[in-house]
Amino acid sequence: MGQQYSHLSSEERILIEKLHCEQHLSIRRTAEEIGRDKSTVSRELRRGLWFASNENGSYRPYRPKRLKTGPWTSGPFYSALAAQRKADLRRRGSRKPRRMDSDRLRAWVLDSLRRGWSPELI
Repeated sequence: MGQQYSHLSSEERILIEKLHCEQHLSIRRTAEEIGRDKSTVSRELRRGLWFASNENGSYRPYRPKRLKTGPWTSGPFYSALAAQRKADLRRRGSRKPRRMDSDRLRAWVLDSLRRGWSPELI
């Protein structure tokens, strides 16, 4: 059958950062070095972009003249640690949203059912 899919490990993400961002290898060459497909590396580079200015509070899209200057605001770059943090959050998050997650909503629905309302009315 087909190949078995596996998620990128933190070590592979660090290798991507070193090879592609620090040594400036191409995406294809980076993929060959770590033994992954070029589309996997390309997708990881897009997903793992880190905007330093978003996290330190200097990012103000409505006031670009007041944006702090420096190497941290030059644009998005790939950070293996930030990419691993994002991947962990995606893995932890539920894919299906919960309907009755709010305590106030749950209490209102239960109260309405006790009053005799039908589920269609609710």
